[in-house]
Amino acid sequence: MRFPFRSLAAISLALPVIGCGGSDGSGSAGSVASTPAATPTPTPSSTSSPPSSWATGATALFDVQPSLANCTSGTLKASVKADFLAKLNGIRALHNLPPVTYSSDEDQQEQDSSLMMAAAKQLSHSPDSSWQCYSASGAAGAGSSNLVGGWGTGLPLSGEDDYLGLWLTENGSADIGHRRWILSPFLGKTSYGRVSLVLPDGSRASAASMRVFKFDADPPVPAGIPPFVAYPYGDYPQRYFGTGDYLSFTAIASTTSSWANQSVSFASATVSVTGPSGALPVTDISTDNRGYGVPNSIQWRVSGLATGVTYTVNIVGVSGSSRTSYSYTFRVVP
Repeated sequence: MRFPFRSLAAISLALPVIGCGGSDGSGSAGSVASTPAATPTPTPSSTSSPPSSWATGATALFDVQPSLANCTSGTLKASVKADFLAKLNGIRALHNLPPVTYSSDEDQQEQDSSLMMAAAKQLSHSPDSSWQCYSASGAAGAGSSNLVGGWGTGLPLSGEDDYLGLWLTENGSADIGHRRWILSPFLGKTSYGRVSLVLPDGSRASAASMRVFKFDADPPVPAGIPPFVAYPYGDYPQRYFGTGDYLSFTAIASTTSSWANQSVSFASATVSVTGPSGALPVTDISTDNRGYGVPNSIQWRVSGLATGVTYTVNIVGVSGSSRTSYSYTFRVVP
């Protein structure tokens, strides 16, 4: 299935190897580069829980337990979905973005997608029909969602906040598709599924799916959309941004339609980040007009960032918007 312009991304977390999956713009996951690496910040706790407590915690997530043997994805507790929505909207509030609502119509697809990823111990927006526990429902969910998963004998039991943190930081990648969907002003609703279970060999697997694709058309575009989306912005929790992660900025030239913002260009833009001691080195700048949530973005790294310090970002030379320059501040807080 080919999506017009828009693409999604996937993150996998496996102990002790971490891999980051990208997208080729067609809606299917690209190649996965797995390298031995330190756990990114933020990340689920690296302290492994005893098997009994992990299984107990996983069981508590569901009203009806998922079953790999029967290829049933279970029923996630309403409290887990409510917790995810509250944390998602809490993140959006940090950026002055309107809250999203919850749509239960897609819940089965999100659950079935998560089961497929956990069973296969891999992530894909276009899972093959040969996958264990493959279903058309799960494939539809996989092709329309942010994906995250982890597997291994020492896998910690992640919470919804952990998954949101991984999607936001992108595991250190410059490909920030998850983040842009989460922080899209035009995202009106979402649906969420997850599966966490012990596999037949005694190892653990957990995967989650967050619906994002085509969720900007209904409900209508909300009021109060800000003129830009910056990450990080204002006082920003350290669990959602590590000082070595990519920063990013999206200009909102039009508040009526996401795709009306595709004309914004950062091709001639410069970025400066200033702290109490002056300007800091800005590196790894890249720009794109792909369709991750809002189809314009500039992203970069900054050397020497510290927590608890206020920094000023200036972006100059923007075209295709009513403003050619933007300025804002941020401070990473514990």
